[in-house]
Order: sequence, then C-alpha cells, then structure tokens
Amino acid sequence: MVRKLLIVAAIGVAACFAFKGTRMFGYAKEEVAAIGDWVESKVPVEKKIKQLRKEIGTLDKEVEKASNELAREIVEVDYLTTDIGREQVALVSEEKKVVAMGDAIRAAAEHAGKGSSNLIHYGNVTVQVDEAKQMLADDVKRLVSRKETLATMQETLISRERIKDALAKQVEGIKRQKRELAVAVDRLEADHKRLQLQQIESKYQFDDTRLAAVKQTLKDLQKDIDVKRAKLKLAPTVASEGAPSNTQSVDDILAPLAGKKKDSN
Repeated sequence: MVRKLLIVAAIGVAACFAFKGTRMFGYAKEEVAAIGDWVESKVPVEKKIKQLRKEIGTLDKEVEKASNELAREIVEVDYLTTDIGREQVALVSEEKKVVAMGDAIRAAAEHAGKGSSNLIHYGNVTVQVDEAKQMLADDVKRLVSRKETLATMQETLISRERIKDALAKQVEGIKRQKRELAVAVDRLEADHKRLQLQQIESKYQFDDTRLAAVKQTLKDLQKDIDVKRAKLKLAPTVASEGAPSNTQSVDDILAPLAGKKKDSN
C-alpha cells in the first residue's frame, strides 16, 4: 500500500517538473506537498518508529568514524609528547656542552694573548682559537634552530591536544545524543502502546454497554412472556362465559332415547 502511495507521489513530482516555468507550477508544488503530507499520514506509527530506530542505528557509523580519528590523535599526541620530551633532554645537554665550549674558547683566547698556544681541542679535533669560535657559532646556530623546532613541536602538541579533546567531546556527544534519541523513541513507542491499549479498553467498554443493552432487552422480553403466561392461567374461567346454558333435567334430555327404544319394540 505504501509503495503505491509513493508511486502516486512520484507521479505528482514528475507533473511538477512538467509544469515548471508555467503559472501552474506553484499550484503543482502545493499539490505535491499535500500529497506528501497525505502519504506521510498513511504510514503506520509502528513503521515510523522502526525507521527512527534504523536512523538512530546509523549514528554508530558516526561514532566509529569519530572514534578512529580520536584514536589517531591520541597516538599522535603520545608520540609527539615523547619526541618533545626526548628533544628537551637533548637540548639541555647540548646547550651545556656549547656553553662549556664557549668558556673553554674564551680561556684559550686569553691564554693565547699571554703567549700561550693558540690551539684548542674542539670535540675530537684540535683547531685554532678563531676557527673554534666559528665552529662554536655554527653549533649555537644549530642549537637555536633546534630550539625553534622544539617550540614549533610544542605548539603543534597544543593544537593536537585541542583536536583530541574536541574529538573526545564529539564522540561522547554523539553517544549521548544516540542514547537520548533511543530513550525518546522508547518513550514514544510506550506512549503509542498505551494509546492503543486505551483504544482497546474504550472499545471493550463500548461493547459492554451494547451487551448490557441487549441483556436488558432480553430481560424485558422475558418479563412480557411471564406476564402473558400468568394471564393464560386465568383464561379458563373467562372462556366458559360464552357457552349456551340448558335448563332441562337429565330425564328430559334422555327421554328421546327411551321413545326410540319403545318404537323399535
């Protein structure tokens, strides 16, 4: 039945496209809307509730999608946090070495001015003080660049933390909405069933009223029959009043018989 109604609606939509661009288009749109409302009114409540549950079930895909994104962000945040921690430790150690090397070069430069050797050990090599200063400058430059990279990593971590929190709220929000919608549909279904029960009870009450009326009619008919039966018990005395009376004696009545007997002799 519903399929036929949808076919009718589809025909109405096709008619709208046929009339598009004419003055009849507005009227056709109104008719299609009316047909849509009519079709909607013919769909049983049980089927609508079933469709609602199906649509609510599709939220599981949204939860799964958001959960997957959240899982990736959690892993990314964990990895990034670990990398930042490792880089912070490495930079602290490296900065100590660079500062110590700077102190060593400063001392070597002072000693060289007093006639001492102009050579200094820089890591695993021995170089002139001026060359050591250039190597120190390069190391400081690399150290500053690593610090800037670390700062960028920390900013990225903050952004990813926010994304992770937003995704966590999104997942929880979808789950909460699904629960609320499921409860709402359950409540709607319960209300519908209560309405159906009330309608059934109302129908039974109506039937009981008709049954009571039938019983009363039977009782009245039985009473009429009982009254007529009582009248019949009195009928014999009343019926004999119409019979003719005879004032002759019994001998007079039997006399013709005696005469007929005498003639026969």
